[in-house]
Amino acid sequence: MISHLKGTLFTAAPTCVVSVGGVGFELQIPEKDRSLLSKASGEVSFHTYLYVREDRLTLFGFLREEDRELFMRLIEVSGIGPRIALGVLGEHTAERIVRAIRDGDQAFLCRLPGLGKKTAERLIVDLKDKLMRVEAEFEATEPASALREEAILALTSLGMPKIAAQRALEKVDWGSADQSSLESIVKEALKHASSV
Repeated sequence: MISHLKGTLFTAAPTCVVSVGGVGFELQIPEKDRSLLSKASGEVSFHTYLYVREDRLTLFGFLREEDRELFMRLIEVSGIGPRIALGVLGEHTAERIVRAIRDGDQAFLCRLPGLGKKTAERLIVDLKDKLMRVEAEFEATEPASALREEAILALTSLGMPKIAAQRALEKVDWGSADQSSLESIVKEALKHASSV
């Protein structure tokens, strides 16, 4: 199975194509990722899931690993195929969707593309317990994720393109003691900005 893909973004819309070693891989991606990539160029990295059917192979790509994990859980639910699962992840974060399933927030789930009342009920029943472990992982990384989002906002407000800000933050040593403040993270990211 292809679980990760790193290469040069060839195009983001209407289809996402990533060039790896001269070969173009077509990816089905959530709309929120497409919006981010539409203004980007250069190297990109996706967490991927290869969906296999008798007559077709479809590669799905996600900028965030949490989105891929939730996508894999969603397609296990009867009545939810990969297209619907991708639509569900189109606008909201995996954390928000998991929270709605945990809380039994049917009203929110029914507003997601492709989900009616019965499918939303099935999601809650089938996934509520299974997603407890996934949600615990989200909560464990939440402070770092929140700080990362603040750092991206700070860097983009300084004129850096969002994709460049994300790449610069990937080079930051998040484990060091002085990386607990937004200011120190932004300063270190700016040092790496010229190399992204």
